[in-house]
Amino acid sequence: MSASREKKKRQELLAGGASDPKTARAAEQKAAERRSAMLYTAGAVAFIVIAVALFVYNSGIFQRNQTAVTIDGENYNVAKTSYYYQQICGNYASMFGQEYLQTLKAQSYDDNRTWDDFFKEEAVNNMKFVHAAAKAAKADGMTLDSDDNATIQANVDSIKSAASAAGYSYGSYLKAVYGQYMSGSVLKSCLEDQILASKYAAKHSEDNFVYTDDEIKAYYEEHKNSYDLVDGAYVTISGTPEAKTDADGNAVEATEEEKNVAMTNAHLTAESILAEVKNGADLETVAGRYDEASYTGGAEMSTSTGVAGEWLFDESRKAGDAEILADEDNSRYYVAVFNGRQRNEALDYNVRHILITAENLDLPDGETATEEQLTAKAQEILDGWDGTEDGFATLAEQYSQDGGSNTNGGLYEDVPKGYMVAAFQDWCYEDGRQSGDTGVVYNASTGAHIMYFVGYGDTQYWHYACENALRSADSTEWQNSLIDSTSAVVNDAGMKNVG
Repeated sequence: MSASREKKKRQELLAGGASDPKTARAAEQKAAERRSAMLYTAGAVAFIVIAVALFVYNSGIFQRNQTAVTIDGENYNVAKTSYYYQQICGNYASMFGQEYLQTLKAQSYDDNRTWDDFFKEEAVNNMKFVHAAAKAAKADGMTLDSDDNATIQANVDSIKSAASAAGYSYGSYLKAVYGQYMSGSVLKSCLEDQILASKYAAKHSEDNFVYTDDEIKAYYEEHKNSYDLVDGAYVTISGTPEAKTDADGNAVEATEEEKNVAMTNAHLTAESILAEVKNGADLETVAGRYDEASYTGGAEMSTSTGVAGEWLFDESRKAGDAEILADEDNSRYYVAVFNGRQRNEALDYNVRHILITAENLDLPDGETATEEQLTAKAQEILDGWDGTEDGFATLAEQYSQDGGSNTNGGLYEDVPKGYMVAAFQDWCYEDGRQSGDTGVVYNASTGAHIMYFVGYGDTQYWHYACENALRSADSTEWQNSLIDSTSAVVNDAGMKNVG
């Protein structure tokens, strides 16, 4: 075929829709390049998507918002659930210590649960109560007022101060304390819920748990050992054989014969002490002559479950009773003396105080405040007092480190016996204490207290304590019923990120 005829043939084929081989090859090459470019682009997009997903996952955003518990149809995410979980852990850390708590969480609580499981169950129960009580509060038209919001802010400010003192940012500190998914907004939301629930519970208790004097007296009669005081004493005489070791210094257990001899000697000592007491000798004085005897006693002894305590608080006791008591389980004997018994009728009291701590002193970094420094500073402040109660209240708001009273002039009202530390309480109950009395007392765990005695109330301890016990029992029953009537569904996928 001639060249001109070949050209004409190609033109006819092209006119009919056929492709020029050169053009087809070029088009095919371009298409391949486009496909390759599309594949690279798709791969890059996939890589970006995966990277973003990993970033989001590692940032905790996904876990934080994942539902851990659903309570009556309302979802609670991991962050909020972690807040309640860490509160439970904090309670146990205060008992066991933080380091031991971490090992405890991996140990068995019972046959079916670890301690971690138990902590989570308790957290959910607390959440159920807060949810139900806050819901009931809103239904009753109850809202947070300015005082409640001030309490929330005070909590936040306190945490911020602790964060600063520990060298953390606020956000980092929240994560260290409440878990990695906590934030300031979540904390505030949880605090709002808890305070509203607590406010509703207090109102419910005030409106519903009211008791007559007859009901309180009946409760006292059933539980008087818990609210009476005994004037008595006892001496403990050990019947444990003297410790022995072998040639290598290892402890050697006493033989049965040695144990029996030790108990026999202890009983002989007890008989000698009892004989002297029955002849009019003072028990404490007699006990002081025996190395193996230790004395315990006082005019206001509280009940105990020990052998001597049970004897002293037996309702059949009469003044002048004295006996030898055997405690075989603990290899000892007691000589006990009973002088009398009375209801604890100590009155409540009202008092102002100014707590002085190292914060009031200009100390070099790392130096610990001494008792002398704190009491000297307290006395200096008291010496500058104008002599009036209002003036004392002003000093309290200026100097006191007690966050529970330094915004209301250092005032504590209706304080029952047993509520304050010993040095504080003992000063308030000293014989002859009068309204307007002042003084300085020191307690190693708190600091120096500048005291201003306002006066005694009219509620006796036994009455207050019995009424409080009744209210506590009824409040617990009500709270449990609220928890039991509230439905909670745990989402395992979310809950695994808690704790």
